[in-house]
Amino acid sequence: MTFHFSVRPAIWVVVHAAIWLALMAAAQTARAENYGWFSLEAPQGWQAEAPSTLAGAWVLALTGPEEAVHVRIMVGKTAGPPDAADVAGLLRAAAGVREPVRRTDAQYVFRGKDAMGVDTACIVGADPQAGIYMAVLCSGDVDRAEELLAALRGGLNPAMLPLRHAVRGSIEPRFLPAAQ
Repeated sequence: MTFHFSVRPAIWVVVHAAIWLALMAAAQTARAENYGWFSLEAPQGWQAEAPSTLAGAWVLALTGPEEAVHVRIMVGKTAGPPDAADVAGLLRAAAGVREPVRRTDAQYVFRGKDAMGVDTACIVGADPQAGIYMAVLCSGDVDRAEELLAALRGGLNPAMLPLRHAVRGSIEPRFLPAAQ
């Protein structure tokens, strides 16, 4: 009997510790990551890579559920004052999207097929006081990135984030609807 009493409490402690660790791990994956310029709580199924630097811009790469959509969030400075229209134009040209850049609530957006025929969308905003821009560039099944876009929250420079505007009956920021 002494054996059963000493083993059962030990198993109970191990089981409770495992449950506690699992709950802590779940809480960590659900919490918002703070990247300084913004915070982001990635929706279920999204994976973020470690941030990197590319051509002077800070880049966070994310992959959506089933790898059907890829998003790059870029923060950087321009040679002069940050001009979101110029950044959007450069990204549109680099992607090979023919549709024009449009202004939507002080943000600049485009959506169309890239040079490879893949649906591509982008939203660019700038914070003139801080002298930086933020671009959210998406390719693949763009509509699956709407939840991620809506999860962006202001950090040190909330003026860079896509503003909330009404598209398709929602107050969340959205990529442009696909061209018909």
